[in-house]
Amino acid sequence: YGSHDRDMRPVLGSTAFHPEEEEFRRCLKYYFMSPCDKFRAKGRKPFKLMLQVIKILIVTIQLILFGLSNQMVVTFKEENTITFKHLFLKNYADGSDDTHAVYTQTDVYDHIFHAVENYLAIPSETIGRYAYVHPDNANQSALMLCQQYYRKGRIDPANDTFNIDPKVITECFGVDPPEKISTPSELRRKHPDLALDRSYKNFTLKFYKLINVTIDFRL
Repeated sequence: YGSHDRDMRPVLGSTAFHPEEEEFRRCLKYYFMSPCDKFRAKGRKPFKLMLQVIKILIVTIQLILFGLSNQMVVTFKEENTITFKHLFLKNYADGSDDTHAVYTQTDVYDHIFHAVENYLAIPSETIGRYAYVHPDNANQSALMLCQQYYRKGRIDPANDTFNIDPKVITECFGVDPPEKISTPSELRRKHPDLALDRSYKNFTLKFYKLINVTIDFRL
C-alpha cells in the first residue's frame, strides 16, 4: 500500500500568481523601452529626452562661448606682449627671444635707460591707449628699478678664486611719470633735459657682485 501513498499537502496552482507576473513583466518591458517605443505604446511624449537634449545644447553653447572668449583673451595677451617687447627691449626683432642679449656694461645701461624712457613717453608715443598704474603704497614709485647683489664679493679670474658673502642686498630706485602728460609738441618745445625726469640715470650697477636687475611697473 506504501506505493500508493499520496502527498496530501496542498499544491498551489501554476496560474495562482499569473496576473501579477504578467503585470510585473509589462512594467519591466515598459521601463526598458526607448523613448520612441514608449511614445508608440502609450502616446507619452519623451519630456525627459527633450530635457536632456536641451541641457546638451546649453552646455555646448556655453563651451563654444567660453572658447571664443578665452581665445580673445589669449590673442589680446599675445599681441600686447609683442607690443611691449618692441617698446621696452632695445633693438628687439620678432623671433629673437632666444638670441636677444647684452654683452657689455654700456649695453646694459643703454637697454635699461631705453626701457625707462619709453615707459615715461608711453602717453605720447604709443598707438594704443595705456594708463599708468600707481601703487597703493604712497612711498613706492610707479616704476621700480632694482638690483640684487651680494653684500661682499670678490672674484679673481687669474687664480680662479672667489670670495662671496651669500647675504643678498636689494637696492631700488623709484621713477614716477609726470603728473601732467605733455603732448609731443610740448615735449619738443621743452629742453630735452627738462622734458622728463632723468634722475634714474644716476642708477649705478655693481657688476662685480651683481645677481640680477629688474624693472617693475604696471600699465
